[in-house]
Amino acid sequence: MASTTSSNRATFSAYLATPVMSIIGNVIASLIFIYVLDDPSPVPVFGVFTLFNVINMTLFALLPKKKKPIVRHVNMVLFTLVLVVLFGTLGRVNLQIEGLFFLTAAGVFGAATTHFLMAKIIGPILFGRNWCGWACWTVMLLDFLPWKKSAGWQDGGWKNARYIHFAFSLTAVLGLALGLNYIPHNPAQHPEEPGTVAELAWFLGGVGIYYLAGVILAARMKDNRAFCKYLCPIAVFLKAGASVTLLRIKGDKSRCDSCNTCVTECLMDIDIPSYVLKGERIKSTECIMCMQCIAACPNGALKAGVGVDVVSREKWRLRESDNHS
Repeated sequence: MASTTSSNRATFSAYLATPVMSIIGNVIASLIFIYVLDDPSPVPVFGVFTLFNVINMTLFALLPKKKKPIVRHVNMVLFTLVLVVLFGTLGRVNLQIEGLFFLTAAGVFGAATTHFLMAKIIGPILFGRNWCGWACWTVMLLDFLPWKKSAGWQDGGWKNARYIHFAFSLTAVLGLALGLNYIPHNPAQHPEEPGTVAELAWFLGGVGIYYLAGVILAARMKDNRAFCKYLCPIAVFLKAGASVTLLRIKGDKSRCDSCNTCVTECLMDIDIPSYVLKGERIKSTECIMCMQCIAACPNGALKAGVGVDVVSREKWRLRESDNHS
């Protein structure tokens, strides 16, 4: 059995691939916007977000285990200040998924399009669901709720709720845009001007509904991440990229003694040892690259790494039948 002394904890190098892939993603996105789309305006924003990630992910690697979640929360607060306060509220830009759908229906490439492409559609192919672990403004609030340790995944139809939510939002927007010719965005708006009041209402209304639904679901299931697991429609995009992402957690099965400490610490209740003991990377589309498992492993068996593989089967920690409600 592997030793469990503190000297076997993960070293700085075990975390390094995550900020490095954030830098690579920023460079690729910047080059695309400069040389392909001929629009360098988003590049400074990409740089700011990358700076947030690199600084806080580096601090996460260096700080003691108990202080690591603090910098991850700080990172989410910083993203929230920029995206929700600066762009969403002051700039009146609807960065919710309905904003993307409205822009697409209108044939407009706007800020919401850029946001979703870089953070939630193309980006996850490079760095997985980093958005969910380090940047999401919904989770920024929900992570402060008291139900930090869940009993596992709720089996049954709950896992389909996010797809129903996605389909409902898409159908509603298409019905309004194509059926009633309603578009809250002003196509003639200059990129540097604030959006319409209608856009602001859609954005703040969506943010508020997500927060309310997230709190209710967390209280019902005693799980801060219940909204993320079951109801968030954006996960439909994120899971697609995460199924083939280059960045994943990988383990050393010679150092894994199946103590399940990593599973207990995993915010998404992934059955991590079942991958490690088969010599596989953590090929789960639910992994949010929070790196809590790396920090928790007493044997230093886990680290972030780059590779090529495809998710074939999800392995989660399910709730015991007597915990179902």
